[in-house]
Amino acid sequence: MCPCFGSRRKDGSEDPVLGRDGNSLNSSELRSMSDRVPPSPLRVPASPSRFSLSSSPSRNEPLNLSLEQVIKLTHNFAPDLMIGEGYFGKVYRAQLRDGHIVAIKRAKMEHFASLRAEFSNEIALLKKIEHRNLVQLLGYIDKRNERIVITEYVPNGTLREHLDGQRGLVLSFNQRLEIAIDVAHGLTYLHLYAEKPIIHRDVKSSNILLNEGFRAKVADFGFARTGPTEPDQSQIQTDVRGTAGYVDPEYLRTNHLTVKSDVFSYGVLLLEILSGRRPIEVRRAARERITVRWAFEKYNRGDVKEILDPMLTESVNEDILNKIFDVAFQCVAPTRADRPTMKEVAERLWKIRRDYAKTQRRAEMAL
Repeated sequence: MCPCFGSRRKDGSEDPVLGRDGNSLNSSELRSMSDRVPPSPLRVPASPSRFSLSSSPSRNEPLNLSLEQVIKLTHNFAPDLMIGEGYFGKVYRAQLRDGHIVAIKRAKMEHFASLRAEFSNEIALLKKIEHRNLVQLLGYIDKRNERIVITEYVPNGTLREHLDGQRGLVLSFNQRLEIAIDVAHGLTYLHLYAEKPIIHRDVKSSNILLNEGFRAKVADFGFARTGPTEPDQSQIQTDVRGTAGYVDPEYLRTNHLTVKSDVFSYGVLLLEILSGRRPIEVRRAARERITVRWAFEKYNRGDVKEILDPMLTESVNEDILNKIFDVAFQCVAPTRADRPTMKEVAERLWKIRRDYAKTQRRAEMAL
């Protein structure tokens, strides 16, 4: 049994669940639902350097585009060029004169004034980070009534789209494990190897972008905050930001934010990657609506294979599953002290990936 959850619930009671899904929320919205969402191949060297900048992105020079050029590139923000929409605004695909494709994110006009802090945050933080598993900032515009962020274009959509089957092929178990490792590397860089510790605050499947090779990049830094910088400081106090189902319950309760808040969100994400389920499944029966709770009950009974996404047809060794679910449930431990660091998570997942590769080779040899 996973030590971070204590004994399994025996009263069979369930909490009602909110109906919103996938949208980042502000402090008051998250607090209003706090009573309803329960707390709940060998490719890198064995050294901390693997978490720092891994390889140079394809385009390092800054883009100095004018507002007029952006309007022209997006055909005046034509709907057919829109590739996504989030709390900040809509995202458009644009091709530069030299052939490079970029993503252009435009702030929503109705939230223009209130998004100033998020816009400034995203620009300030993105300018200081560079890692293969983090979306790269290329330029920005803050002029008149427009706030625009220009980033590298990641062509294969969001992780959530793939889990929903909107992109055709079903992600294999190996691909899901690699994606989980990529995200862990990106977050480890933010927490430990950036100029100052950075807490993302909105880690979720719709903020994970995939390239053609299904390598993952963490995106959307609008809610990101610089973390504790003093030696004797472990947390900062700030209004709650994030998405229902992913938010650290201790952060929600106390307004105290630490890097372990991202760890909690990552644990929810890891369960989502493996099960295919969203953190809150509003259309399911009451006992199955909160994915963390539902998955832990399966895990506690030894039914780990029942947690896996039913679209996965491949067979996965039960020992491998137990190891990876153990990582996930430790990440979502109710108490931050019981959660691992993102670096520890990345190291453990890399070892699991190595063990999984060995079991696959043995299975192939046995055929």
